[in-house]
Amino acid sequence: MAMIRLCFSLVSLTAMLLILSLSSISPISAQDSGTATYYTPPYTPSACYGFEDDGVMIAAASDVFWKDGGACGQMYEVSCLSGTNAGTPEPCLGSGSVVVKIVDHCPPGSCRGTIDLSQEAFQSIADPDAGVINISYQLV
Repeated sequence: MAMIRLCFSLVSLTAMLLILSLSSISPISAQDSGTATYYTPPYTPSACYGFEDDGVMIAAASDVFWKDGGACGQMYEVSCLSGTNAGTPEPCLGSGSVVVKIVDHCPPGSCRGTIDLSQEAFQSIADPDAGVINISYQLV
């Protein structure tokens, strides 16, 4: 009987340790897909930070993830997947990924993509002649 209790206690302890170790694992950000375009300087004023200069690895969020300004300051990894037009069939360059900070809103009507990258961010992952590219993106 004592042996059964000992085995039960060891199984319980092992299960508890497993649960504790799994609870400390960070959740993995899900990747979404969409399209990216780019905009050119000047990058200020922006909807998030006014006339504050946030560098050039920045982007404007479409309504897909703007969340009434909730996207301001969030960092996204954007990866080029492919072109959207026959004129530039293979636009992706280098590693094909860039991390950008959301500093602006790309409003409906003028926004042609899921995310509007700065010209510098776009040209670090794709040929600017493409204009629009298919992407995957995730919050980092």
